[in-house]
Amino acid sequence: MSLASAASRKYPGIRAPLLPLLLLAVAGGAIFFRTSTVLEFGNAGRGIVARYPVEPGDAFSVTYQHSIYRRPVVEEFSVAPSGELVLTGVRSESGAVLEYFGFSDSRPFHAMNRPMRTIVFRVAVEDAQTLALGGRRISFLRLGDPGDRITVRLADVSLATRGIGWAARQMRRL
Repeated sequence: MSLASAASRKYPGIRAPLLPLLLLAVAGGAIFFRTSTVLEFGNAGRGIVARYPVEPGDAFSVTYQHSIYRRPVVEEFSVAPSGELVLTGVRSESGAVLEYFGFSDSRPFHAMNRPMRTIVFRVAVEDAQTLALGGRRISFLRLGDPGDRITVRLADVSLATRGIGWAARQMRRL
């Protein structure tokens, strides 16, 4: 006896051909509401401005010009299995920048292990920061205007939430 015939005997109001559609709808709903981890960028004045899928172990970096010494700095981060962001290192060729950060020698890379729930940046007025994530390079100017406060955190979101956010952004553009 097939599943469809058994179901039609148990639930006489449901026709056998409708059962596969019902099962497909349930499976689709499960996928639609399943969550995944994203790197979420919030702008104090605009709300959530970007989400990028990540997994534990993924690495990303933020490159910028140091505001005092005008030299490049790279802050390197990773996604911890514990659901935290971890500052894993600071890189700069400038001894002055490294001294500013409290490093006593001039090695260009200093490994760290500083977990954090949220990272806060201000979009730079000159030479905006650049996010490097999975082969993408994204200017912070896509996240806000110079001076805007940007928060970065990990969030678990469903496909439904991402779809609603996308639709809302499209409506704002109209």
